Amino acid sequence: MVKEKYSKIIFVTFLVFLCSLAQFVTEGGAEETVSITTDDGKELKCTYFPPAQSNSPGLILLPDTRCDAANFDSIPANLNKAGFAVLAMDFRYKDIIAKAGDRNKQISTIQKQDLMSLVKYDTKGGINFLSSKKEVDPERIALIGTSLGSRVAIISGVEYNLKALVLISLSGEEAFPRYKSIKQLLSDYGEKPILFMTATKDWGGNHKAAEHNKLYYGWKNGKKELKIWPGSGHGIGILQKKESTDFMILWLKNNL
Repeated sequence: MVKEKYSKIIFVTFLVFLCSLAQFVTEGGAEETVSITTDDGKELKCTYFPPAQSNSPGLILLPDTRCDAANFDSIPANLNKAGFAVLAMDFRYKDIIAKAGDRNKQISTIQKQDLMSLVKYDTKGGINFLSSKKEVDPERIALIGTSLGSRVAIISGVEYNLKALVLISLSGEEAFPRYKSIKQLLSDYGEKPILFMTATKDWGGNHKAAEHNKLYYGWKNGKKELKIWPGSGHGIGILQKKESTDFMILWLKNNL
């Protein structure tokens, strides 16, 4: 009886160990600081979170006006734990913006830069990096853009024919000045899925972001979802709420 009792204890302990190991594996690998060289020779420091499983879907996080992946905080790690390969990107203007001052000065500074470089070089470099990873399914890559990043994301989604887009705090009629309208870009993106996210009191677009997102939802054909969170929030701030990240994760699992 004693021997049988100890055998059961050992067996249960082994099962607990296996469950713990499985939990660890699903949480993905350790984050890595990676250097991505763009086609025009710029070097971007980014953070990569490899997935636990092979053939995993990939996510690229595109930052706001601050151009700094560090502002995503724990969001990339949480997405990685959900089973995604995650690349959190800096944009090339990070150092310039860091010296600009307050938010208004940052916005003024970024508006003077060549914003299409963020599409043609920075985001393209991130897509090339993630697509080349053997553990990532290159046919299942989504862009998650916040504020400025949402503008980069919608253009890049069309340019590089990506599987899905999450556009957070997108606002206005144009993605970039003198470029295609948002309405045209949504048409060009076709039937592929887009999740629009904003807040009731999102200050984007002179506090009209929620109103604008209702228009975008109406213009978009095919798969689409609009989530307007109550209260205030903009860009990364919206994603820092657990319920919004959980909502986005479920949407991504259903659409990638």
